[in-house]
Amino acid sequence: MKKIDFSTQKNNSTHNGKQSQRKISMYFMKNSKNEKFIKSNNSINNIDEMTITNDEIQKKRKISEILDSSQTKIAKFNDDASNVHNIENIQKQNHLLTKPNVIHNVFNTDNINTNIIKTKYKDASIVEFKENIENIEINKYTNTICNLNEEKKTNNDILCNTTSDVSFSSKEFYGRNIIAMEEHKEIHSEIQSFFTEDFNDCFEEEWSIDNQINFNSLQRCKIIDVKREYNNVLLTVKQDNDYAICNTTITCLGFWKDVKVQKNDIVIIQARKENKQWIIDNNSGFLIIHPDILISGTTVVGALFCKRKAILAEKFKKLENLPYFKTDQSSIIIGSLVHQLLQKAIQKNIYELSDITKLMDNLLQSKDTSNLLYASQISFSACREQILTFVPKIYEFLQHYVKDKKQQKINNMQDNFKGRITNICDIEENIWLPMLGLKGKIDVTVEVKINSKRKIMPLEIKTGKPSFSLEHKGQIILYIIMMTLTRQDTDTGLLLYLRENIMQEINSKHPEKRDLILLRNSLANYFTPKLIEKSSLTLGSDWQTLDLPEPINHHSACSKCMYNVLCCMYLNKDTNIQLSNSHPLIKLSKQILSKFKPSHIDYISQWVSLLQIEENAQSNENIIRYMWTLSPEKREAKKICICNLKIIGKVIEYNSKYKHTFIRANVKEQFSNTNIPYMIFSENEYVLISTNTRINISTGFIAQRKEDSITILLDRDITKYNINEFFHIDKYSSSSLFSFNFANVGGLMGDNEICEKLRNIVIDRKPATFEKELSDFIIHKSTKELQNLNKNQQRAVLKAISANDYFLIKGMPGTGKTQTLIALIEILHKIGHSILITAHTNSAVDNILLKLLDKNIDFLRLGSSVHPSLKYKSEEYVTSNCHSPESLEAIYSNKNIIGVTCYGAHHALLGRRIFDICLVDESAQALQPSILRPLYSAKKFVLVGDPNQLPPIIKSKLARKLGADESLFARLDSENNTVNLTKQYRMNKNIMFLANKLTYNDMLEAGNTSIENAIFFSPHKNMNILMKEQKWIQKVLSSDINDSVIIINTGCTNKLKISCDINTKYLESDQVNSNIWEAIIVLKLVQTLLKMQIELNEIGIIAPYRAHVNLLKKIIIKDIEINTVDQYQGRDKQIIIYSCAKSLLNNRDIEEDIEVLGDYRRLTVAITRAKCKLIVIADKTTLSQFSAFKKLFNLIEDKNIINLMECFDDFSWKELYACTL
Repeated sequence: MKKIDFSTQKNNSTHNGKQSQRKISMYFMKNSKNEKFIKSNNSINNIDEMTITNDEIQKKRKISEILDSSQTKIAKFNDDASNVHNIENIQKQNHLLTKPNVIHNVFNTDNINTNIIKTKYKDASIVEFKENIENIEINKYTNTICNLNEEKKTNNDILCNTTSDVSFSSKEFYGRNIIAMEEHKEIHSEIQSFFTEDFNDCFEEEWSIDNQINFNSLQRCKIIDVKREYNNVLLTVKQDNDYAICNTTITCLGFWKDVKVQKNDIVIIQARKENKQWIIDNNSGFLIIHPDILISGTTVVGALFCKRKAILAEKFKKLENLPYFKTDQSSIIIGSLVHQLLQKAIQKNIYELSDITKLMDNLLQSKDTSNLLYASQISFSACREQILTFVPKIYEFLQHYVKDKKQQKINNMQDNFKGRITNICDIEENIWLPMLGLKGKIDVTVEVKINSKRKIMPLEIKTGKPSFSLEHKGQIILYIIMMTLTRQDTDTGLLLYLRENIMQEINSKHPEKRDLILLRNSLANYFTPKLIEKSSLTLGSDWQTLDLPEPINHHSACSKCMYNVLCCMYLNKDTNIQLSNSHPLIKLSKQILSKFKPSHIDYISQWVSLLQIEENAQSNENIIRYMWTLSPEKREAKKICICNLKIIGKVIEYNSKYKHTFIRANVKEQFSNTNIPYMIFSENEYVLISTNTRINISTGFIAQRKEDSITILLDRDITKYNINEFFHIDKYSSSSLFSFNFANVGGLMGDNEICEKLRNIVIDRKPATFEKELSDFIIHKSTKELQNLNKNQQRAVLKAISANDYFLIKGMPGTGKTQTLIALIEILHKIGHSILITAHTNSAVDNILLKLLDKNIDFLRLGSSVHPSLKYKSEEYVTSNCHSPESLEAIYSNKNIIGVTCYGAHHALLGRRIFDICLVDESAQALQPSILRPLYSAKKFVLVGDPNQLPPIIKSKLARKLGADESLFARLDSENNTVNLTKQYRMNKNIMFLANKLTYNDMLEAGNTSIENAIFFSPHKNMNILMKEQKWIQKVLSSDINDSVIIINTGCTNKLKISCDINTKYLESDQVNSNIWEAIIVLKLVQTLLKMQIELNEIGIIAPYRAHVNLLKKIIIKDIEINTVDQYQGRDKQIIIYSCAKSLLNNRDIEEDIEVLGDYRRLTVAITRAKCKLIVIADKTTLSQFSAFKKLFNLIEDKNIINLMECFDDFSWKELYACTL
């Protein structure tokens, strides 16, 4: 049985006459602003009663109007549109249009629940049911129509052939009103003929399938076909949803015919209808391509001068944060602060000159301003002097336009705006519009009164000289376009040049809007991830994957452009662009590129390409577009959103942030005690806030999360402009990490000593060189620290100190690399060197700094995610009383040791200071581009890591194949450059044996006999407790040194999931990557260990998948550390339980798990976390499909593989499961 979809569509059309009529949809569905189905009882303009005359034309018109207003009800039986049956709602929800012979054969005078209305259309009749026909199922082959309303089943009217064809809730239903009709073979064909032919003949004009979508307003569509003709392009499109089956043809003329589109692209279309055709031409309509790529208005208007620069600036936008790439930003910084001053004065209703001056001083002394001035190297006094000149201008503006106290200077300017500002609607209004593919922040959204008329418009503030340039006008026009969709229609905006207090009203007409959208489309083509075929790139290919438009012809601008090296590099490799010999870039390119070797250019091109491939792979998982393609409820189901929230309590301002507390709200808009659902949201996570009508109204960080509330620090008070709204919190997938890495790679082309040195080392792999001997001063200072190290560790420290440019320390598991690193830092600190300590993760940085804290060595920790014990060494605490760039400089310059992650190294401090040495821990885990950033800020560097452990995380298989997972450590590792630490102080001999045979080729050796023979407790202690447990547990938890490694073979637990009744509170949405049965085994083992008085901090639980970790955390006591393999690198425990989770019914399909379970490096990390006891829980048959595990299992003696079998060694799944209840 197939269900009829009774979803209806709100009529948004504004045109009149016949064109305003809704056409019959072959399958009708339309999303609301929340992407929800609008049910039939919410439809607009339902007709309660309609009289149909006997005149054929009148009946045709009336029926058409009724169908239009009340919406069609239809059923789809298969993908062939020609065979679709239409069941039409004629007058009310309980009317059907049907063939007379059906009526005559079915209904009789005894049937009181139906009525044949004495009206016919052609040879059709209208049947009225006394009960509404809301829930209907139709069987195509037996012509069964069933009203499935369980609560009213005794009164239901059912049309069928036989009672056996009627079903209700998957059970046979025999109601009193089931009427058997005669089985005539012709009935099916007659009904199908009527609905597919007669109606099309009758309503040919109004009911054309091509006209189902109303393109008078913007519509999101998918391109089905593209046909290019001489002077136009024909696009065949359908609405972008799972239900649309109707295609429409759009004719693109004029400039729009040149827009780059292809089959399956998502586009936004607005068109006009002319001679039964939808047309986009130079005078009307829009075509927005790649609308899910939101491009800022600033980027769009920036491309008016040079499109190539706009694209490079967006791709490499963190480049200006690098040392040696600094440009004079003073005018931009001053302009930004003046913006803030005017906005704050408006927001706080401050209009007097003295009060504005006080507000200015408060602004300049804020923490954010101090950081901004420090980064820009602008002194407090210089900044105040420049901003002070704007204070009188702000006063005059507010008095004239807001207070309506006319200022003569402003009044005398003939072209100035003559109205007044009556209301401030919003400040820094953030707008994301996927219907336009645009985003932006409006300085001030104002309501104005002019000539007794009121309207809302954007106000854009400029602090430079009045130019009314195309860029400035274009920006305000883009805001006008955006506001048209978010607020009431407006066709003008205000452009204010505050320096002269010149403000004019800017009009927006279609040609300007058209050209800006076309420019936006052009940029979107370059920003859109391109599908790169595996065969198109090889290790020796040209690596040309960054598409750029032609450069402008402007020698002065090009020679000063900070992106000219990258521009020329790609120009030199682009065979599609042919410039004339007189073009200034021909000469400039030769001058710039002469400083670089071909290998340098190839390396840059290679890594930009690899990053693009990885960015493309991650864009497929980009969750941002779900904010406008999925409802909040569906996003919450995906665990990327918390929906339907209300704000409670007062919003508190804290350090220029606004503290909001959210709780659940029910549908009646009353506060509810419903808990915040479990999902992967953590404190300090960056999130977006949306409403039912607006996307991303604010952003901020999660400050606190409880079971029934969540507190977030936002960039603005959202209660002022969003009254009685439901709020939704969404995860944010930022692209800033890629911008960071693109900039790091591009920075290698810098023309300075450090960049040249890095090119020689990183790209050309110049061997490390060392001083022949160390000075007596250094040897004297090193003596104490070296005494506590073994010979290998001592050699590593001395080589690091004597290295001229760089050096590598390979720290195998448990070999004391952290101890070696601490000794090196102590010596360097003693001899007065400045030290930059960095790593891929916060935990690795904090681990080193905690050791320094114990030794009373002073340092400063940069970044927001800081270990609680380092609070008083954090930047936030140390600089809390700094109110000027000078005070910040005093703090920063006084710290000789700085700790920060590789990603956090874009901090302003590292842009202004060059350290004597940079120490990078866990360097084998970091991408080559990521690790470059801290290296720009140091004279030499030391990499510490192990390439046999976790590599950089790369999602793209193609990128990995082409070398993206090669770390800088692996690239530079050689006998000359590296010292290996091989004496380990962690694992007993049996666990070390596994590591040696699996990965390290017998290089590891035990540090001493105590480590070699360690067990997790005395064989006789608590023996009685263990002896009371089942035999299989006794074997698993044996303290014998020969039982240090145990494999628990669960067999295929997938079958258990089918046959057993699992407690639903432990069910995970990701059943594939979690395993309840393994989790129960872990729980039982932990319970037993605790009975044996094993300390909680001696037990560690590892899983390969985050879903399984989440499940384990629900079941196991919270104080035990449970995490993924990645999170456990650098950690160790007396006892490690590694639960592998994966159990497959079909072991042939393991491709998707090879990256996790088939990686030797990942398995190496997991097993080398254990000191005395390693327990691996796995479905041996499944895991043996992976070469790494197969090798591991072959290394284990049969007696140490515990096969769980029912009733063997006291094992029982049922009894085991009982322990979770």
